Amino acid sequence: MSTKQTKPKYPDTLFGPLSNLSRRAGYQSQRLLGVHHYDRVQIDYFQGKADLIFHATTHSRQSVRSMYMVFTLDNWATRQKLGFMQGELKWDTLTLGWLTTWQAQLQVPEGALLRYCVYATLSDGSMLYADNQETSEENATQFAQWLNPRNLAPQWSKSARIYQIFVDRFNPGQGRDWLQTDNLLKPFGGTLRGVIEKLDHIQALGFNTIWLTPIFSSPSHHGYDISDYTQIEPRLGTEADLSELISLVHQKGMRILLDFVANHSSDQHPVFQKGLTDRAFANSGWFTWKKWPGNYISYFGVKIMPEFDLRLGSPARAYLLEAAQKWLRLGVDGYRLDYAIGPDRDFWVDFQRACLHINPECWTFGEVVAPADKQAQLAGSMHGTLDFLTTQALRETFAQHTWDATRLAGYLQASQNGFPVGFSRPAFLDNHDMNRFIFAAEGNLVAVHAALSLLYLLPQPPIVYYGTEFDLSQQLSIHDRDATGYDEARLAMPWDTPSMPETARLLRELSDFREANPWLTQAIWQVISVSADAQQAEIRVTSGSNQLKVSIDTSGEISVNFQ
Repeated sequence: MSTKQTKPKYPDTLFGPLSNLSRRAGYQSQRLLGVHHYDRVQIDYFQGKADLIFHATTHSRQSVRSMYMVFTLDNWATRQKLGFMQGELKWDTLTLGWLTTWQAQLQVPEGALLRYCVYATLSDGSMLYADNQETSEENATQFAQWLNPRNLAPQWSKSARIYQIFVDRFNPGQGRDWLQTDNLLKPFGGTLRGVIEKLDHIQALGFNTIWLTPIFSSPSHHGYDISDYTQIEPRLGTEADLSELISLVHQKGMRILLDFVANHSSDQHPVFQKGLTDRAFANSGWFTWKKWPGNYISYFGVKIMPEFDLRLGSPARAYLLEAAQKWLRLGVDGYRLDYAIGPDRDFWVDFQRACLHINPECWTFGEVVAPADKQAQLAGSMHGTLDFLTTQALRETFAQHTWDATRLAGYLQASQNGFPVGFSRPAFLDNHDMNRFIFAAEGNLVAVHAALSLLYLLPQPPIVYYGTEFDLSQQLSIHDRDATGYDEARLAMPWDTPSMPETARLLRELSDFREANPWLTQAIWQVISVSADAQQAEIRVTSGSNQLKVSIDTSGEISVNFQ
């Protein structure tokens, strides 16, 4: 018996153009055409050495003679060249061409920092660099590997239960009222003091980690356009407030993560402002000017967010690394890295080294809204990436009803094995850049509770967006013509709710269950059965001698039975 699938009233577009099949075909073609490396490196450690095998591909649209990598172990003070060996030839129907695989092997001391570029020599004698298809080394994609076998997510991160706070919309604190709540594009008045005052509330829900959206100086209410990475935005509080918050969080046995935006800044950043008026200074390596003063590279063409020039040796890179270290010295436990797909891996390797130098227990994970293979490329340069793939799976199944139990169960089983061992993938139902789950589910709390229940059973650390405990929703879809965009999902926290809803009690129960069963973070998921109508599935979850059976009904029922 087939079930009729209706078009969702509030469609999700987590992956933007990739939601469209034809766009995915175009995307995948570009991933195959030309010369590509994509950070594909196998690394084995033995007796103080790191053995590396590098993988690359070339497409038959170019006539390739040979493949090489140019590398350095001393920040380009000296350089070496290594040739690739040609491997097998594969036909690709999507691009109607041949893919040639290449491999190179290298052994270096453990702990070394390897920087390199990969390029192909074409039949006409020219060179084509992976992955951005540039023709000169100066503009080529910069790769790096920090060969540190101890560069692993801290143990505490595996049991993290994260509460995400959009600071401006959370709590004014100190008995103050909201500044205003009508204009979603202006500040509401949330503060760090307001977060301090609600720590007991957060802990009572079972959370042991807090993630704050950007709190550094910024002209906007959201803070993702930072004008000073070394100062706290005065509207939100002071450095002393942050220090007190960190101290109290740690006293409660909790951790705190900050949002860090490395790709771009605000156009109000003093350095950018100086570059607008001083042509010589504009060429000092902070930003990239196409034609001074009005034409510069910015985040998706948004002129108020100029992109940093993060090349090795740039003052912008040094500035960001120093800023990240400052807040770690104050006691911050890690960073959520905004738009991590923007800067080259070479930058993130330096960022990771800088952070772990200050706090070896620091946890880093990036916002990478991209397919799984592109997320996995960042392994080693940060501890992991936000699990947008699982977010989509849970939303499609329980809010949109476009996935059946067969697809969900198959995804959950496969996704546990699809990433490098130890790769962090914090999972969530919603965040500040998408419709709230409860809105997408049209207020169906059964669906909300089913999705939350499954979220807390997964190996990944769960993240819950502020207000979920109060069933906070929104008025318009972020995609509606009359909407204000993402801010539709950033309403004020409803602290005047007369009693704690069932969702809040469920979060506490799920947290207690996860706390009592720490083995869930290492569990393997295996599909047992799927019903004939594809609406129910049973999955066996095991780790050592621990085992339970998870029964999923896409109508909104999740049950757990120990075996």
